[in-house]
Amino acid sequence: MYDLKLIPIHQEKGQPIAAQVGFIAVGAPRRAARSRAEDQLILSLAVSGDAHYAAELQEVWLEKLADTFFKTGGSVTSALRSLIETLNLTLMERNLKAAQTGAAVSGAINLAAVHRRAVYIAQTGLIHTYALTQTGLAHFYDSSLMDRGLGYSRTPAIRYYQAELGAGAYLFTTADAPAPTWTEARLCKDGFPSLEQLRRRLLDQSSPNLRLDLAQVVPGEGEISILHQPVSTPESHKQPAPLIADQEIVDIPEMSTADESLVESAVIDETHPLLTHEGVPPVELPEEGLPLSAPPSGQISEDDEPSISVEATETAVTPPIVADHPSAEIEAEAQARLESVQPAVTEKSYPERKALQEQVGAIRDEGLKGLAGFFKWWGSAREKLANFFNKLLARSGLADETGQPGLPMRTQLSIVIVVPLVVVAIAMSIFLVRGRTLQYLSYLDQAEILAASAEVAEDPLQAREDYAQALQFLEQAESLRSTDEVTQLRANTQRILDILDGAQRLSYHPAIIGSLHEEINITRIISFGWDLYMLDAQGGQVIHATRGSKGYEIDTDFVCRAGGFSGGMVDMLVDMAPLPINNPYQAHVLAADALGNVVFCGPGQDPVVQTLPRGEGALGAVTRIASDGNTLYVLDPSVEAVRVYWSTNGQFLDEPKLLFGGAGVSEKPALSQVVDLAVNGAEIYLLREDGKLAHCVTTGLPDKPVSCENPVEFVDSRLGKENQPVVMPDSRFVSVLYSAPPDPAVNILDADHADIFRFSLRFRLDQRMRSDFGGYEVKSPVATAFTIGVDRIAFVAFGHQVFWAYIE
Repeated sequence: MYDLKLIPIHQEKGQPIAAQVGFIAVGAPRRAARSRAEDQLILSLAVSGDAHYAAELQEVWLEKLADTFFKTGGSVTSALRSLIETLNLTLMERNLKAAQTGAAVSGAINLAAVHRRAVYIAQTGLIHTYALTQTGLAHFYDSSLMDRGLGYSRTPAIRYYQAELGAGAYLFTTADAPAPTWTEARLCKDGFPSLEQLRRRLLDQSSPNLRLDLAQVVPGEGEISILHQPVSTPESHKQPAPLIADQEIVDIPEMSTADESLVESAVIDETHPLLTHEGVPPVELPEEGLPLSAPPSGQISEDDEPSISVEATETAVTPPIVADHPSAEIEAEAQARLESVQPAVTEKSYPERKALQEQVGAIRDEGLKGLAGFFKWWGSAREKLANFFNKLLARSGLADETGQPGLPMRTQLSIVIVVPLVVVAIAMSIFLVRGRTLQYLSYLDQAEILAASAEVAEDPLQAREDYAQALQFLEQAESLRSTDEVTQLRANTQRILDILDGAQRLSYHPAIIGSLHEEINITRIISFGWDLYMLDAQGGQVIHATRGSKGYEIDTDFVCRAGGFSGGMVDMLVDMAPLPINNPYQAHVLAADALGNVVFCGPGQDPVVQTLPRGEGALGAVTRIASDGNTLYVLDPSVEAVRVYWSTNGQFLDEPKLLFGGAGVSEKPALSQVVDLAVNGAEIYLLREDGKLAHCVTTGLPDKPVSCENPVEFVDSRLGKENQPVVMPDSRFVSVLYSAPPDPAVNILDADHADIFRFSLRFRLDQRMRSDFGGYEVKSPVATAFTIGVDRIAFVAFGHQVFWAYIE
């Protein structure tokens, strides 16, 4: 558990100002989802554009997003993604409504979820986030600078990151241009900085117009506080005034949330008027408990009239209103806006939607009538009960001469307080049950309408869009009430989407009996028959597990780690590769450290260490190794080298050769950008950090020893997408694997979605294997390793968690 201290920094023309919006932190409420019970969420929102949005409205957005986050179970990544998608739809609807006036607005948001001892970050838009920990400074942002942000596209480009918090950290976010002095060397000068030192260094040589959201994360009890920036006139913005020592610390209370049965709308709607200081039209705030229509699919032309479905409610909570407008004008203007809004339906679905609205209205009226009847009945029943108890008390001698109950004043006062509370609780329970039923029926009907529209659509892209929206409504309906009907519809819709995408869904299950320590980070997996080997990059060791009837059981006697063994010393292990079964040490894997030492490891045997010959050129730091039979490939990106070793009697004693030793500059890939490699005989696959793949073939010719295609062009071969270029903007490739016959393929792991892309040896996309974890909780948002065994079992790791699935 960590304490959070928020330091909002905002200055204009070098002068600090008090106004600060779009930056909050929230702790888990009492009724949070089980997987969110100990989480904390930091939200930073930057809104820009022609339209003006009140600070109160932005705060409402962030509070509702935080409320939704703590009600959402499952992985942290999926919860963060749903928040960004919800806010994106909200801004997009506002832009559609303001399309004729040209008052468009865009947004950039950074969400940081503190989960156990790590922070999980999701962001979209041109926004920069830094994580300063005891291990260094990490900078998270869109390096392409092409992200348009929120409000322009139905599918926002979301980036995910992760950082370990350890003994404490600083997180700071800005949508402005970062200062050139925000480097690890400058910020950590003379050691890890204090809060005041960091604040001064961040403002040093920064822009005179700057908004910076700074958060200090320290071990504690989960408390959240704000340290306000002093509003004074410093001599220069380059010499910021220190934080006031005795400044007031404002505790942020836990957000009070309703019961988890209350599910908010997928889009933050507008129903409450709010006037801004500039006198712009009232901005309407959302009302909970009413279903919203899905935004229209497809492109919106300039002539299209933007619309949104709005329903009036019985109860409204009105935010503070600026007093320069009479209340009558406010009500008239709000009523005029409500009457001018039309439902967003197409001609094709109008009858169905109209019938749905009539059905919802009838059910609501019936519910209100039933509620009124209940109160009428209760009034009559209470009067009869009062007469009954008065007579009973009079007979028992507990009433006075006037016939009034002679109960003690404390007892009478308790009855006066408790009875109305019980009545209200019963009434609210009835009303909430009806509200949940309304939402459930609305989501289910809209999903069925979209599915029916997709079935008759001639355009496959339009059909896929309709099915995707139908799936969203079904998931919302299932969150309210899990029925066989919704479960079956959701499974059928998901199956159709997989068919349209040419995808196979793998059903993953936990592989390890029990659980590994949370500090473990699996970055390489090798399946060797009934044995499973996992490289723990955090501990620099190899973990061995054997398959049993209930899963894989950890071999506690297995030793393959840093230390002194037969043959010499080995440091922290950075990678491993499988060995031929006939090696003299009877080892299963060969692991390497960054210094060029390798260790032969096998179950029931002591490790054997060997130092690899250095050969020509400088020796940097080994990051990856790969093997093919008796040949070992060692990647040393710091010196732009791949060294090739040939074994003699199972040992690597001969001097290595440089793979690109005789290649020209134009023929050699930038090895400093390579994050992984795989080998298939004379073919080498080099995966770059930008997700692109380089394919090199050794020719054996002296004038051109290596021929490379860098990068390769992926071509689609899935049904309906034949010979089209493969475009995967939402994927982040981190690992490559060659799988041998009878099903040879080049497999690449998408870390953000845990999907495995299978390409032919000519780089045609044959299959996309999507991950499905069912009810199992995935604690890390990023997949860190994968492999596919000869028995067609796929393994994927998320930090210390390992899952398996059978490929049909």
